[in-house]
Amino acid sequence: MDKSCKWHSNKFVVESVALHMIGEKIIWTAILPSTNDFLKENWRTLSHGTAVVAEMQTNGRGRYNRNWLSPQGGLWFSILFKPRKSLRPAFFTKVCSLSVIKALQALKVEAKIKWPNDIYINGKKLAGILTESVFDENIPKAIITGIGINVNNNIPQELSNKAISLYQITGQIYDPKIILKMILRQIDGMIRRYSKKPEITTRLWKKYMIQKEGQVISFIKSNIIQSGKLLKILEESLLIEIEGKKIEISSLEILDV
Repeated sequence: MDKSCKWHSNKFVVESVALHMIGEKIIWTAILPSTNDFLKENWRTLSHGTAVVAEMQTNGRGRYNRNWLSPQGGLWFSILFKPRKSLRPAFFTKVCSLSVIKALQALKVEAKIKWPNDIYINGKKLAGILTESVFDENIPKAIITGIGINVNNNIPQELSNKAISLYQITGQIYDPKIILKMILRQIDGMIRRYSKKPEITTRLWKKYMIQKEGQVISFIKSNIIQSGKLLKILEESLLIEIEGKKIEISSLEILDV
């Protein structure tokens, strides 16, 4: 693919002549508070598929607005989606989760998804995904998905029992730019294949899920630790049997992986 490159103030932009591709434009920055926030502030002037990458984030976050440590050596980026067809944000979360899984497989690394969007290896978190919607006068205008992957970065001692990096798994140093392009290529292909049949992404997503239907899971809901039998993994929620009652829950934190 032919590309032209140019500097935009402190940002390095790679622009491709291809049209309507995810990653057609990539904005590289040394440091940002949050790549998701950057796209939320600039979505009007940027095209569908634009990705912004920061070598370091000072205010990265995950689900429930939790801080996401984003030092140098990792891969921290967000993608702007402006779909012509109305698609639920969960579709993009699933596509991005699957794309990370597929890119890792190409690196000979097998990973799983912890419901709904974390990437785990050997019981430790390798990557996280956060999807947010942008509204203009209560009308949905764009969807932004942020992806954070521990690549070569050091994992702090206090997180060593919960998180892991690619370097720790394989002993190899990786070029984050190569991994980024692998993921963007996967995302572009999946959106083209499955945007008209989003139910296929759900089937694939469930295939790589750590949690399986029929298992007993422990989770936190409303700051209370509970457990129940996972009856069904639905499009955007879980059907759980708790003390003989079937309850559909869309917001919870699963404890066991």
